[in-house]
Amino acid sequence: MKYATLRSLAAAALLLAPCAAPAAEEPEAVYAKFHRAVAARNLQEMLRYGPRERRDELASMSAAEKDAILKMASSMMPRAFTVRSKVVNPGARTARLVLSGVGENLIGGRPETLYGDIAMVMEGGEWKVNESSWSNEQPVIAAPAAGAAGSRAGAAPAKAAAKPPGAPATRPAAVTPPRTLGVARPPCVYKAVMTAEDVENCK
Repeated sequence: MKYATLRSLAAAALLLAPCAAPAAEEPEAVYAKFHRAVAARNLQEMLRYGPRERRDELASMSAAEKDAILKMASSMMPRAFTVRSKVVNPGARTARLVLSGVGENLIGGRPETLYGDIAMVMEGGEWKVNESSWSNEQPVIAAPAAGAAGSRAGAAPAKAAAKPPGAPATRPAAVTPPRTLGVARPPCVYKAVMTAEDVENCK
């Protein structure tokens, strides 16, 4: 009886012992779930992978606006995609994915290639889709800094410029995608959730 009691206590201790927190999923894995939710026009599932700010924006929209956003986003992206580039910035807790996939439109008798430019942000220890933009224009792919997460294994590290002894370390500047200047209409960008102005830009 004493042996059984000690064994029960040991089993209870194992159940109550703190477990290591699971590692966050990679950005591309989280985006894949978001992509499937948008393709299925499943709003509740899509919201699971958007940051709180985007969810709050969507909450202020009407049911008709939400439905229009889902239909538009679903029709403009490919059914499947390939990851062409991934750059993770641990310090800023952000990541950028450049994707490609085959669209439904034909150009010169051949399927159109679409490119996705995806901005991810870390929130609550999980990656969230902050912005998702698909178009037939290939975005600029920035080479990741040497040693940064998301760089290819086996790549030769870039040589750092010589610095005076004791000089503070500097971080590489973030690469900003080119923007069209002038009075042109704002670009159509499909986000995890979109405002009425975003919807108007995409009409």
